[in-house]
Amino acid sequence: QDAVINGSGAGRPQGILNSPALVTQAAEGGQAAGSIVWENIKKMWARYIGGSPLWLINRDIVPELYGMSQAVGTGGAPVYLPASQSGTDGAAKAPMNSLMGARVIELEQCATLGTVGDIMLIDPLEYVLARKGAIQTAMSIHVQFLQDETVLRSVARVDGQTGLNSPVTPFKGSATRSPFVALATRS
Repeated sequence: QDAVINGSGAGRPQGILNSPALVTQAAEGGQAAGSIVWENIKKMWARYIGGSPLWLINRDIVPELYGMSQAVGTGGAPVYLPASQSGTDGAAKAPMNSLMGARVIELEQCATLGTVGDIMLIDPLEYVLARKGAIQTAMSIHVQFLQDETVLRSVARVDGQTGLNSPVTPFKGSATRSPFVALATRS
């Protein structure tokens, strides 16, 4: 998973954060360091193109999501809807976390709060992953002989990169769009 998110493309898959197709949404003027605001989410959504939206987040940003709301009249409505834990409670009474109707998945490979990659909106179907040959497995009783252990090894040859080589510029408008959108560093 780390190579798909952060890979350099040299001897390993090219990660989403190193893709030339990545669109980085700028922080809001005056936005506090290490924060995520509703305006960030709306603008990331506006720059996304794709058919299968998926949010990838670092768990460090969950408190930011829980505190986010959209003003409605004199009150507000929560933006982030966490999954129901027991099937009868939870904000959404849904089987999965959602933001803007798209599933939210927590990954430890995402960057920490406040840096590029802490929250990303992606279309996983636009990431091309190729495997060469079958998974090779080997076993040895000799490597850890003194500890009376058997050692197993599996090797898979894979490569990957984003399907697009650059963001898409719309016919009308200037903000580029992509199936891979990340929020810029907030410092």
